[in-house]
Amino acid sequence: MSLRVARAAWARGWGAGCRRGAAAFPPPPPRAVDVAELLQDATAAEEEPREAAARRPPGQCSVLLFPGQGSQLVGMGRGLLRYPRVRELYAAARSVLGYDLLELSLRGPQEALDRTAHCQPAVFVASLAAVEKLHHLQPAVIENCVAAAGFSVGEFAALVFAGAMEFSEGAAVPAGEFLQVSLQAHQDAAR
Repeated sequence: MSLRVARAAWARGWGAGCRRGAAAFPPPPPRAVDVAELLQDATAAEEEPREAAARRPPGQCSVLLFPGQGSQLVGMGRGLLRYPRVRELYAAARSVLGYDLLELSLRGPQEALDRTAHCQPAVFVASLAAVEKLHHLQPAVIENCVAAAGFSVGEFAALVFAGAMEFSEGAAVPAGEFLQVSLQAHQDAAR
């Protein structure tokens, strides 16, 4: 059924000029607002062009997705050290963790890096270091970011990137408390 036919059927059955059941309702008070006028004004407002706050086209937006545990590899982060603030991230992680995460990430051994207590902070810090590289090479991607998400420990990096969690909180989370801290950060962000 076309829109025109549907409107005509509605008008014949319940719309303009229809008095079906109208007698059961009392007449509106003298100063009552005309609902039809309000709806017409609302429809007209929706049809007006949207202002600068309108949605951006997908080509002008970015979403960051952070990796999780299992993506660690000896040598990760080596190519990121030349970018501003990356060494600061690793230095801050060292003060929070009490060991040299950069050394472990660059030189291993892989067995030590694969331990949950080491790989989660390593992936977390390397993810934020990658954001520093992205900020340096393509700042518009960071500026136009509309969402951030992460898999496993990558969720912490997404929360730090979004400003819902401090770096020191994410770096210091013991492996067993991952889910609890993640849920608490989501609840805090929702407030």
